[in-house]
Amino acid sequence: MIRRALVLTSIAAFFVTAFATQADEDHVRWSTNGAPAETYITGGGWTLEQSGAANGLKSSGYCDSMGNQIGNPGTERMQPYYFPVVTGRGKHLQGYFDWRPKDIDEAVAAAFTDDAGHTWTFQQKVLELRKTCPNMAQKDPDGDKDFPVQPNNSDNGDDDGQGHQFVLKIGGHTYLYTLTRSVGHIDVDDLGIHVLYPEPGKPLNGAPDADDAATDSSPAGTPELPFHTKGLLNPDGILGVVPGSWPLKIIYEQKILNGDNTGKTALLGSQQCNTFWANYYATNPFGTAVNDDITYLRLAETTDGVTFKDDGPLKGLNDPTDVSATGTRWLATAGTILKLEGGSYGLFFSGGGCIDGDSDAFHYIGYAESKDLINWKVINGINNPIVSSATFTMVVDPNTGVPATTGTSIMVPSKAPVVGNTMGWFSGRVYAPSATLDGHQDITVIFAGYHTPKPKNGLGDYRTIGRVSLHSSQQILAGSNDAGAGDDGDNNGN
Repeated sequence: MIRRALVLTSIAAFFVTAFATQADEDHVRWSTNGAPAETYITGGGWTLEQSGAANGLKSSGYCDSMGNQIGNPGTERMQPYYFPVVTGRGKHLQGYFDWRPKDIDEAVAAAFTDDAGHTWTFQQKVLELRKTCPNMAQKDPDGDKDFPVQPNNSDNGDDDGQGHQFVLKIGGHTYLYTLTRSVGHIDVDDLGIHVLYPEPGKPLNGAPDADDAATDSSPAGTPELPFHTKGLLNPDGILGVVPGSWPLKIIYEQKILNGDNTGKTALLGSQQCNTFWANYYATNPFGTAVNDDITYLRLAETTDGVTFKDDGPLKGLNDPTDVSATGTRWLATAGTILKLEGGSYGLFFSGGGCIDGDSDAFHYIGYAESKDLINWKVINGINNPIVSSATFTMVVDPNTGVPATTGTSIMVPSKAPVVGNTMGWFSGRVYAPSATLDGHQDITVIFAGYHTPKPKNGLGDYRTIGRVSLHSSQQILAGSNDAGAGDDGDNNGN
């Protein structure tokens, strides 16, 4: 009888192991082909490092003595660029970026690379917010301003132009979508649309050089851009195109500003960050503060790129009521959708929670999979991420996971990120993973990083474009960045 029990136990253990192995094989396992690296750009707009702004002087070398902007004089680290949207395959890639010197200017920029994203060559800049030199006092984190105005440490008051760019080809048209970021318009207006007529070396041809949307200085009641999307809900931007879909499906972000404590979306106090994190927000050294936005990634479909049918929120990726230290409350706009074997889809996304105090969701880059594009299973989350901002330790209540004076000490992430340890240039923020295929099992991921969660004084390295190469345990059939996104067809800029 004892022998029989042992045999049955052994058989059961075998099947448990077999099923666990099968479950592990049912999803993609990622490994790194090397460490993340900062990228470099030749030409284009002003960069942080060219005159010392990366050392904390906000506008160092931004203008000459005659009041003219000074562009990138050579090849510099790719800062301040972020929200990358990269298309193509292999080494030859086309990139679209949000160029945004903090509180000074903003524009949509294009650049190409012939070495899989290590170095970029500037092509074009459009929809620029302003051409003026910084002439306002730099504002300190506590609200005080540095007087008198210093030419190398000043700003223009805001950088609220058009950003979160996305380029899409559909029905014989090439469209540039942007978020109008000015107060009263951001996440309220639809996404603006500009028709592009790409030319070799000018992939953004057709968009105006100057910002044509409402800005923070526009009169109250200024309407949204006349050509805009219809049917998307509080859109913050388009994440990507579902490969091989028709009607063409996209994933986009919905952001409801102050949604967790106002209107019909208001949550219980026990579901709001500030209920449990107020002391942390008041005492942390990073400038982190309460945020009451609600975000969802949503699925939508279109046949013309203008009118969309919303198919509902994605499930399983985040929980807007999660107040724990390890919860993913918010999701970010940019990411990548992969088409896998067996009818499955993969998703690179970025997420964050109450500890970040910011709905831009920049704590980690994660990975999830789905069979139906609505229900997702997170494979790499905040505790075993693809890439992570700096590791933190905290004492939390063992039952709720919220900060506590006594309880359980946790370390996040609890497992090493796939790409290895966090580096200084993305220790404060890491997000916006834009992945392109390099063969059938390797991808190049272009992403954005900050050295600090909240750049104000002593800006240092912020809005830095980085890259890393990853290897998949399974074959990848297609990616969102080679299915429907724009490309000028001549990445060499000639």
